[in-house]
Amino acid sequence: MATKPGGRRRTRGEIETLPSGALRVRVYAGIDPVSGKRHHLTEVVPAGPKAAAMAEKVRTRLLGDVDAGRQPRTSATVAQLMERYLEVIDVEVATRAGYDSLIRTHVLPLLGSLPVERVRGEVLDSFYAQLRSCRVHCRGARGLVDHRTRVAHEVGPQDRTPTVWGQ
Repeated sequence: MATKPGGRRRTRGEIETLPSGALRVRVYAGIDPVSGKRHHLTEVVPAGPKAAAMAEKVRTRLLGDVDAGRQPRTSATVAQLMERYLEVIDVEVATRAGYDSLIRTHVLPLLGSLPVERVRGEVLDSFYAQLRSCRVHCRGARGLVDHRTRVAHEVGPQDRTPTVWGQ
């Protein structure tokens, strides 16, 4: 990209100061194919003496992710993408019913509200561990225990709270 003589080159991305003093870095990442809206990658850098330098590093990293195509191209949730997937697949009726059942029973309750960009390896590892241990995701509710394995199920306080994936 050429610059004008005596002019400045336009920078990509923006760094904005929030009321708290923290800096919000925002980089354009293209059009979201699901919603058709502009998609931006954002990250907040905490306030501090080195916040400006850190924000510039974050902006450079986000721009690198965009340039390399490593960023998600959508801000959609897993549920939205699953719905879209079921609209476009071309499979037999029985196969579609099976997919629909698996998505409704396992994917949506555990991952449905999660933005796709937050689905990482550790989230999937935890999801698959849950699937291996309990097919109805009982989480200790009403004393219900229904497992695929012979491993003992110990119900504790953590089993009575809903799982929040990716946090």
